[in-house]
Amino acid sequence: MPNRSAKLKTLVKICGLRSIDDAMRAAELGADAVGFVVAPASPRHISFQDSLAIAQHVLAYVTPVLVLRHWLDVPPQELRLWPGPVQVYEVVSGPDRKRILGCSIEQLNQLQQCPNAQISALLVDAPNAGAGEGWNWQRPKPPWTSQLPLILAGGLSPENVATAISQACPWAVDVSSGVESSRGVKDFQMVKDFIKNAQGAQKNIDASAKNASTILFNQL
Repeated sequence: MPNRSAKLKTLVKICGLRSIDDAMRAAELGADAVGFVVAPASPRHISFQDSLAIAQHVLAYVTPVLVLRHWLDVPPQELRLWPGPVQVYEVVSGPDRKRILGCSIEQLNQLQQCPNAQISALLVDAPNAGAGEGWNWQRPKPPWTSQLPLILAGGLSPENVATAISQACPWAVDVSSGVESSRGVKDFQMVKDFIKNAQGAQKNIDASAKNASTILFNQL
């Protein structure tokens, strides 16, 4: 099992997992975080209770991230039980807890100030989140966004992740459909290649981005 201590590398989150075995395989291959999508409309949907059971099992090895479309996807009393970070595609409102804010680059560029003090990281996604569609990976422009860890998502794959990292210099990368053999089914050779290529792209990242990458997912 990989050492979870801080490293000078681009961190990797494998999203859309639905079993303990898949989460553990991702951890063994070097993933820093695994994501569980409870948004009902997603083809990778998993119930909150199943997500929680998996998260509790793998917590010692990899950081579990709960992925919501809206805060209403999970009742507040259940959300309090989640042991890791929460990622949500909803700019305002929500409970008093830290969250990763998921937004398209266009949405983030329209926000001139941080919309909520509880935001601990930003996930920049393609316009149609979850569809596996590529875009011209870039960092958001508002000055406040540079103060938060940036997670790059949307259309990433083993073939293009190094290029995306060299363009945007993110703190972490997030992948789901780009490492699947069919909709919702992970291909773990692709997962292995993605992680290897993401971590190998570190040489293209400047010193300031390297320093930021020593923050771990479980510190969000």
